[in-house]
Amino acid sequence: MTCNEIREWLGPYLDDEAPTDVRSAVEAHLSACEDCAREVDSLRDMTDALAQPDAVRVPPELWGTIQARLSKTATRRRRVVFTFRRVAAAAAVLIIAVGLGVFALPWGWDGAGSAQAATIDFGTLLDALKFDANAAFEKFLQQYDAREIPASEAKRYAPKLSFGLPETLAGGFRLERTYALRFGKNPGIAARYLRDGELLGVVFHPPILKEQFGTHEDRECIIGQHRGHAVEVGEWTLAHVTDPTTCHCVLSRLDHERELAGILHVLAPATGESHANDHTKP
Repeated sequence: MTCNEIREWLGPYLDDEAPTDVRSAVEAHLSACEDCAREVDSLRDMTDALAQPDAVRVPPELWGTIQARLSKTATRRRRVVFTFRRVAAAAAVLIIAVGLGVFALPWGWDGAGSAQAATIDFGTLLDALKFDANAAFEKFLQQYDAREIPASEAKRYAPKLSFGLPETLAGGFRLERTYALRFGKNPGIAARYLRDGELLGVVFHPPILKEQFGTHEDRECIIGQHRGHAVEVGEWTLAHVTDPTTCHCVLSRLDHERELAGILHVLAPATGESHANDHTKP
């Protein structure tokens, strides 16, 4: 066997893994080749040294130094984690608040209020009318975070709006509930009237707000002395008449001339022919 061939077998030879005939050939070569014999001795010494490492004396002050550094590192890490958690928590609250639309400040506060847009969307209400009018009106109220208030507090909550809110309306409708709403920074009022379970819903809001009706068509109309606009969905009508301060929205199944005109005269006392051109369409 040549030296190169022997070197390929030195590892298995030293590990006692070489076949018997190969082992005999390696030993015969080592006895005649000083270079390969020295290489084998060097490999054997290194193997023995690795198998039995010398004990190393550790300076007694080394552990104290390690502990001090570990303590500083842990403190810095706690600070980073604490700061990160505070930032993450704040970000989570912000995301949740935006997802739920809860930037509305306490009711009655006149500063910057809700994060909701200053556009009133009646689309959800109109879409659901054909299924359940009462449920549709309730869904609209929830959309603008309505809270129930006594009717006597409505004027105080929305002092800039002009509206009437009597206990009873012509035709036998009785006031069941009054609500405070907020459209962006602007306060609004809603009311639910019932006549033997039949709904008449009312919403008062500033006229500067734009109104959206989804896929439903909005048309100009004249109801008695009131000029405004209306959206019809089956037997239901969402009518709007406006004076300089207030848009009066009435959801009902009433005939425009025989019933609704008189009710609008009470709910929107400042409207009429003198304000026929005051309405601002979206």
